[in-house]
Amino acid sequence: MAGSLLNPELNFRNCCPTDLAIVMDPKTDRSSPLFCNALDSPGEDAPIAARKKSVRILIADDHEAVRRGLRAALLSAGWEVCADAVNGKEAVAKTAELKPDLIILDISMPVMGGLDAARLIRAADPNAKIVIFTMHESQQMKDEIARIGVQAHAVKSAPMKNLLDTIKTVLGRNEPRVN
Repeated sequence: MAGSLLNPELNFRNCCPTDLAIVMDPKTDRSSPLFCNALDSPGEDAPIAARKKSVRILIADDHEAVRRGLRAALLSAGWEVCADAVNGKEAVAKTAELKPDLIILDISMPVMGGLDAARLIRAADPNAKIVIFTMHESQQMKDEIARIGVQAHAVKSAPMKNLLDTIKTVLGRNEPRVN
């Protein structure tokens, strides 16, 4: 099929959704081809060099239903939820302990709100990647989020795909893909 004279536009990339990687097989100490689907990470038996590092995300929101919904959406998109927190103080502590790749913070939480938590997280780690996930859409709130140095925000009233696209942008990766 590839390079067919009958259909010159058909090529291997179009007909086969896999990528080829040459990796060292630790058992034989020789290189070998490995086919893997671009959306799946290889299983436990795959060589370590072929496994993808999972993106670890911390969720902080005081509403259990929101945390559960976020967790389900993030897991189905291929990310790992390393922890969740019910307030900003807990988010700051878990971030320091677990060092997630990205933190999702609600603004309005008891004990400590998301903006104060973002300030503390950014003070401890200026490279921390934070997404504010909120119902607040005012320009004043957007300005405050930018002043703190938070990379992005998403509104809860928008489709979940908007949050997932925002996360991908903040992570600077095109993966995982959203179905």
